Amino acid sequence: MKNPVILLSCGNTAGELSPQRILSAYYGAAFTAAGTLAAAFTGGAPEAAAGRFDGLVLTGGGDLAPSYYGQSPETDTLAIVPARDQEELALLAAFAARGKPVLGICRGVQVLNVFFGGTLVQHMEGHGGGVRHTVQALPGSRLRAWCGAAFETNSYHHQAVDVPGRGLRVTARSTDGTAEGLEHRSLPVFGVQWHPERQTAATCMDTPDGQEALFAGFAALCG
Repeated sequence: MKNPVILLSCGNTAGELSPQRILSAYYGAAFTAAGTLAAAFTGGAPEAAAGRFDGLVLTGGGDLAPSYYGQSPETDTLAIVPARDQEELALLAAFAARGKPVLGICRGVQVLNVFFGGTLVQHMEGHGGGVRHTVQALPGSRLRAWCGAAFETNSYHHQAVDVPGRGLRVTARSTDGTAEGLEHRSLPVFGVQWHPERQTAATCMDTPDGQEALFAGFAALCG
């Protein structure tokens, strides 16, 4: 297996003197530990990026504009950045068209679902602030192979997958039934609702760790 080069999407903010890109260093630490090189997307043609990189990670962040899934914003739908929505959906389209692996994390799994025509729950209680809970993975899924049948995760989201998009199946749920994992039936595209980059031995920001296999598995898909 070669050492794959993975592209990470970024957040956008105005900044004091110029527009800024935002990305947690924990993503890079987790992928470095998995033997990959990870680079932040700072602009350019999505099609060109899909031609040069081996895989795409859609990272965590604010809420996706509800207009993309046919709804109006509710009171608790916050931190919408139209430029990021457009950029990530274009990147996803380019990588999916080439059949290249894509991993969505937290906001990223929501972007995946909406791209394929699914919808989101705009607000839910009890899943924010890093609260820990158990996730159960379905037999036959990549998550089951990488993470086990049941495992503990962090939780930093207030939105979640509602109706799965075309070609997607829910592959993991929390004990309250919330969709925690998605996997495409024919493309190497999947996502998780938690933040695994905070649960590896390289970062260990949220205990327990043990999510290294997820990054190693994605790296193997990209290699």
